[in-house]
Amino acid sequence: MTFDKIKKIYLSKKKSTISHNFIKEIFDEIKAEYKKEKRKEGKDANQSWNSWSGKALQGLIKFIVEDYVFSLKYPIGITDDTALRNKKLSTELDKVRRNIEIFYDSYSIIPDADIIIYDKTNFKIIAVLSCKASLRERVAQAAYWKLKFQYNDTTKEILYYLLSTDNDGDFLSIGEDISRDRIIVEYGEIDKAYIFRDVPESDKVKNFSKIFDDFKHLFNQWFKHKK
Repeated sequence: MTFDKIKKIYLSKKKSTISHNFIKEIFDEIKAEYKKEKRKEGKDANQSWNSWSGKALQGLIKFIVEDYVFSLKYPIGITDDTALRNKKLSTELDKVRRNIEIFYDSYSIIPDADIIIYDKTNFKIIAVLSCKASLRERVAQAAYWKLKFQYNDTTKEILYYLLSTDNDGDFLSIGEDISRDRIIVEYGEIDKAYIFRDVPESDKVKNFSKIFDDFKHLFNQWFKHKK
């Protein structure tokens, strides 16, 4: 199963409005096909899927976000932490790196960032997205990076979003049964979490389908203020 094949499945099923369950439906189809392929190869289908699916999900989410963001016709660029950690960067990505790097004494590092959305006119970072099937461990890490952003004038306005299929069900309950991870998102520094399943929604925890209207509003406001 190649990523090109995953993209083809997405594009063949793409609708004008993408529901929060849309990704799950696509991934269920990919999962069945992937396991079938691995069984034919004589491999452990479940073990192969568990190790492969996380990166595949991240790649699919990135592709969907790029597909939508670029359709808005704003001067927006998209990259990721892996690209910015390269020793040889283009002039553009070098400027992007300087607007997201975190300093520890004389050292600088790039925070965990599966998707980095930036303004191509000035290379400022608009938002960072962290994409994972399971958010265990990831929520606290994301809160840490958001806190580090707030300590620096260059990074303090960067928005930090979590995107997940929430395989562990951490966002399914509120009230007395609310999970540790949901508490961190609801009442902490992380700006929003977009979940690919039916969950109780709030201002900071939303179904994935809401990200498109939120992005449109965000970019409208961002570029309006520049005029």
